[in-house]
Amino acid sequence: DRFIPNRRGMHLNLCRSALLSEESKGKDGSDSASSSGIEEKAKQSPAETPIEKEYKRRMLSSLCNVPLEVLDEDARPRGILNFGNTGTAVGADENNSGSTRLSPWRTNRIRVEDPYQHDSLRVLQQFESIDDSFSSTVRHSDVINRKIPSQPCRILDAPDLVDDYYLNLISWSADNVLAVALAHCVYLWNASTGEIHHLATIEGDDDYVTSVAWCTVAGQSKYLAIGTNSNMVQLWDTQASRMVRTLRGHTGRVASIAWNQHWLSSGGRDSLIIQHDVRSANHVVARYRAHEQEVCGLKWNDDGTALASGGNENYLCIWDASMSSRHRDSLFSSYVSPRLVLKQHKAAVKALDWCPFNRGLLASGGGTADRTIKLWNSNSGAMLKSIDTGSQVCSVLWSKHQRELCSSHGFSENQLILWKYGSRSSLTKVKELTGHTARILSLACSPDGSTVVSAAGDESLRFWNIFGSAPQASRSVLPMGDLTFGMPTIR
Repeated sequence: DRFIPNRRGMHLNLCRSALLSEESKGKDGSDSASSSGIEEKAKQSPAETPIEKEYKRRMLSSLCNVPLEVLDEDARPRGILNFGNTGTAVGADENNSGSTRLSPWRTNRIRVEDPYQHDSLRVLQQFESIDDSFSSTVRHSDVINRKIPSQPCRILDAPDLVDDYYLNLISWSADNVLAVALAHCVYLWNASTGEIHHLATIEGDDDYVTSVAWCTVAGQSKYLAIGTNSNMVQLWDTQASRMVRTLRGHTGRVASIAWNQHWLSSGGRDSLIIQHDVRSANHVVARYRAHEQEVCGLKWNDDGTALASGGNENYLCIWDASMSSRHRDSLFSSYVSPRLVLKQHKAAVKALDWCPFNRGLLASGGGTADRTIKLWNSNSGAMLKSIDTGSQVCSVLWSKHQRELCSSHGFSENQLILWKYGSRSSLTKVKELTGHTARILSLACSPDGSTVVSAAGDESLRFWNIFGSAPQASRSVLPMGDLTFGMPTIR
């Protein structure tokens, strides 16, 4: 009887690939001068590594739409004349004579009604990789479909910017005004017009600005809080260019400030966090005590129900605003204790930011001895993820409209890293941005969420359009033509 092939049981793509590869090998052999020449050429060509062989095998499986089981380690088909008839066993198990093994060609085969559909174009299926890093690169290569500039869109010179890891010297307001602390002075740079305004100068030889923060209350964004080395917090009206009041209470410099409506939280070298009610004459509302050294990081979440603080003793504390009065040290103590004290970091915790799209998710970064970015469930205190960045983490900043995180680093790379937040609290490195020659102390984000400014110890400010515009927005808050090849000063 004549043989009638069954096209549904055949893999014509793989057969054609095998035939063409054999023909090309034959042509190459005929053109060679002699067999000795072929052997010499084979000896000179390097052998394929196991990773290259596996990549070739998986690529052929995707191109020809065949399961991996039918290809050997050299990407050659096993039993290419075995067409996998239904109900036919290729062989029997040696240990169990009654069980049969079906042809591997039938495994995960796509059944089609049209026998010639194999000639049509189709999208390659995503394949699993050899190791986790390669798999992560393949899965996330097309996650961010926008161009991320490698160079800053603007550079400003910031002379006398204090190179101190624990200070917070920049803040970007909702009115698109950037506040920058340069030694004794505070300058305001209007990102819309490019105008620079000198706001304040701190008097005293040993005094200088240690932190700045804009008020976040709607309609009150003209007020700026300034922490000083003389243990005080000054509240300024930037439109009138005058100091409104001075807030006292610390016995050490004020390195961190955070607003929560009409409350102003300040963290000092005296290891205390003081809650100020800026509307009241007796402004000290509460004192938070848990840290043992300088409080260098403070951040309220968006709804104002939880405060995260980081200290030089490696503690990360979570304070619950609604429950703070119930967690006092004793009946007669005026100090408030935190709801959670997390001690997994191995160096100072300055970098803090709450996730805007996942309530309760907190990102923190550790200093030189730690070098990790950790993601936390602030409700339970569980650490969801920890990634070793290889460098000191100085600041972290979530994107307002993308599932992305930007981190700034110090020793030894002095770079910015853009991360993609994925499922199961995964962080995938997308891009590294270099240019600073000293550690990047602080980050701040523009009000539209597209531009990030970095302040570094090399006395420069660099603006990066890395987060992209919001879905409904089409342009950045920076004016057109801001690409500068020089370095205009902030003063």
